[in-house]
Amino acid sequence: MSLANSSSKQLDLLASAQKFPTPIIETEIPQFREEFNLSSFMFSHNLAGHPLFEIPRLVELANTILSKGEAGKIACQVGQIPVNLKWSEVPRKKQVLEAIARIEESGSWILLKSAQLDPEYNILLEQIVLELEELTGVPLRKEITWLDAYVFIASPYSITPYHIDHESNFLFQIHGDKDMNLFNPRDRSVLTEKQIEQYYIGQLDSANYTEEKQTKANVYHLTPGKAVHHPVLAPHWVKNGSNVSVSFSINFCMRSFDLQARIYQINHYLRKLGLEPTPPGQSAIKDYAKILALGILSKRQPKNKFELLRSGVKRLNVLEKSAIKLSNLFHR
Repeated sequence: MSLANSSSKQLDLLASAQKFPTPIIETEIPQFREEFNLSSFMFSHNLAGHPLFEIPRLVELANTILSKGEAGKIACQVGQIPVNLKWSEVPRKKQVLEAIARIEESGSWILLKSAQLDPEYNILLEQIVLELEELTGVPLRKEITWLDAYVFIASPYSITPYHIDHESNFLFQIHGDKDMNLFNPRDRSVLTEKQIEQYYIGQLDSANYTEEKQTKANVYHLTPGKAVHHPVLAPHWVKNGSNVSVSFSINFCMRSFDLQARIYQINHYLRKLGLEPTPPGQSAIKDYAKILALGILSKRQPKNKFELLRSGVKRLNVLEKSAIKLSNLFHR
């Protein structure tokens, strides 16, 4: 999603009309500027108990998403699962609206993506992005290549299994409590170069959880009014507390990390050839060559996050398969 070209004054008026608190984020600016996308950190916010996140309103949001033909924007998953379960193996439920309405007893967690399809949530999203831009000192509206707002609704004690994401994330706890276990994305004893490469070519559950790694987790106990920042690729898993949990998540891709993803993708194929590829950031010339090579194959105007991250890999896979077929023909 691209950001609207709304001025700060216009958004203040809209936020006032929607009765959003100003500011939403309560924190010291140095924390954001020093740690943004480098380390996880917790901060405070003023959205706790807001009417937009009451269960009846969230049922309405789900109906809005479904009415726009965006059923794929909703995931409904059984909550009583182990933390080490692979993301792709998580079981599914179909009755989304019923699961939300019965969230206290359904043993589920529900993810509503693209909450900004509802105008009220879109206003909230834009206000938060403007605040984040000021706090981080980063021109986010120029750097963001994909933006989305998620609402997580979860039954007591449900678990979100261990995984990584390409997006930078800010998670706001609205109702209930949860323990967010976040790991350092730069610690290669936790997340290896090979696992990152595999993730970027489409193996979304490439990151593996082990009990030995747990000692390296930063565990944030989130209660209403608290929030946490996830840096790009920070491994994490979540366990809800004894009450229904509702969280609001701002997720966005940034141009610099999109380019870094291309380096990891090329490194995957170099590793397949038996080479030991140079990780990103160690050779500007090699990084540029890899970015350029995959950029030639990537779509110039991606329509969604998949095309943004993996259109080049998709075309490269086609070329690889064609080369294998030709090789087999010549060796018959």
